[in-house]
Amino acid sequence: MTRRLGALTLGVAVVGGLAVAGVTTANAEQQEALPVPAAAAAAAGQVGVANTPALPASAKSSIYAVQVGGKTPSVYRSAPKPRTCPSTNCDGGDHARAENRSFSWSSFWFADGTRPVVTVTRTAAAGPVTDIKVRGTGDFTVVSRNLAQRKIEIRVNKPKAKLSVEFIDNRYDTLRQLPLDGMLLFADDTETAVPAPSRTAPNTYVVKPGQSFDRTKAAAATTVFFTRGVHDLGYWAVPDSVQRVHLANGAYVRGAVDSATVSKSTQEGFTLTGRGVLSGEQFNWRADKRTGGATSCSYDCWEHTVKMVQLGTNKFRFHDVTVVNAPHWVVTGHRDNEITAKPGDDESRFTGTVSDVKVLGNWGWNGDGIPAMTGTTISDSFVSAFDDAFKLYSSNATIKNNTLWQMDNGAVFQLGWFAKTISNITATNNTLLHAEWTGTNSNWGLLNYQEAGGSGTISNLTIDGTRIMGPTTRVVALSNTSASQAFRGVKLTDTTVDKLYTVAEINQLRGNGAKDLPRNLVRQSKAPLELTITNLKIGGTTITAGNATSTGGFDITGSPNLTFN
Repeated sequence: MTRRLGALTLGVAVVGGLAVAGVTTANAEQQEALPVPAAAAAAAGQVGVANTPALPASAKSSIYAVQVGGKTPSVYRSAPKPRTCPSTNCDGGDHARAENRSFSWSSFWFADGTRPVVTVTRTAAAGPVTDIKVRGTGDFTVVSRNLAQRKIEIRVNKPKAKLSVEFIDNRYDTLRQLPLDGMLLFADDTETAVPAPSRTAPNTYVVKPGQSFDRTKAAAATTVFFTRGVHDLGYWAVPDSVQRVHLANGAYVRGAVDSATVSKSTQEGFTLTGRGVLSGEQFNWRADKRTGGATSCSYDCWEHTVKMVQLGTNKFRFHDVTVVNAPHWVVTGHRDNEITAKPGDDESRFTGTVSDVKVLGNWGWNGDGIPAMTGTTISDSFVSAFDDAFKLYSSNATIKNNTLWQMDNGAVFQLGWFAKTISNITATNNTLLHAEWTGTNSNWGLLNYQEAGGSGTISNLTIDGTRIMGPTTRVVALSNTSASQAFRGVKLTDTTVDKLYTVAEINQLRGNGAKDLPRNLVRQSKAPLELTITNLKIGGTTITAGNATSTGGFDITGSPNLTFN
């Protein structure tokens, strides 16, 4: 395991998953650093940065500036839009609006061995800066901090680092250990899992900024290539002919890509790639695809809503794209009315790969992240969901090496909402930078099953090597008191939790959370419930059967087959 601890103080390097102060003999070769000016010069020309010309002010950060290896990437921004539904907090976003929340981010890429230096400056003051911390995954070193200038320098030693740069000022919530203006850095590898397509290949429709998206030309192409700049796509049901959609570095595409149409459900090999941004900012919450996203449903019309990326073909590939400002589910391959309209369709056929994708800037209910479909691998991605980050609804799925920031709703690994029979799911080496839950709602937690009736068996599920940085209200909530949902061979292993809030602290939190359930709970009644918890550490203490109800905050009822190792 190589992605564990973020460096939180000056001069701490992250190597092989451990925070290492200074340089030791074992890692001296890897950690030997050029002086910062020389390192920056060496990185020049070897680092690529995402930069979008003519980026609208609403999508551009006004409070952060970034330089990487002497180059200046765009610093993108997402913030809650005004509420479009009629009643108070009807979309779940009123608390984020009241706090004037935002996410900013920059993306860059380099080859292993380059080690670029990244400078992040908070350009808009929010009171005195008393510290600058970095939470993240990957191999990086904090080189210097200048609190008076609100600036930090970070050397990124290897690609695939995902970092949260956190200024401790008046926009930092100390109890939640939460920056209200998030600043994220995404460091990718120069080599991508799926190479970019050629712009000059036959049957490629090249879309340039300032041009209207021509759906007729797209329908005659096999590849659609969005070039660097701002594009208005809207809701787009991908035509049968199109097998590849690519968002080039610096492309900022306002719209949604739906490859789960009835006719495409019998195809194979749809591919969505690129280092561009796909933004749903022009859609209102619960936008309705039946009107092309121009109107919204007055109820939770999940079967009709615009999803940012809908994958409904077998052997799909979804890589590298940054997806923000979703009006509903962010990425999905789930059936909706268009898929089920074709007799015999079965989403369990739709398997593929998801890697190096970034999901963030979701500010309302139903902002689910990525479903783990049958046989699918989700890896090396960043997911900040305003609902369930990963829906574990299908068998033989793998979720590994991902970095997460859970908003104030949903679960990280969600098993529930309907009874099911699935097996052989593994989630390995995933890191949660922040858990924003403000309560103990029944559908929240690292591992959760939300009961909704029915019967089935979930078996051979392993959640291994998870790190939760900072405080959290809950780790696990499994219950079958109202549904005959059996759990067999469920394992939670090697889980490290920095801090479990006390009940008194949870009562101080303000947000979407209810406070009426225990922090951790295992409740067995209607069916067998087998759960083995191995090496769960909370605040440095290993949780055992002897301290599970005290230090671990567990409420255990019924007769579960619950083991602490």
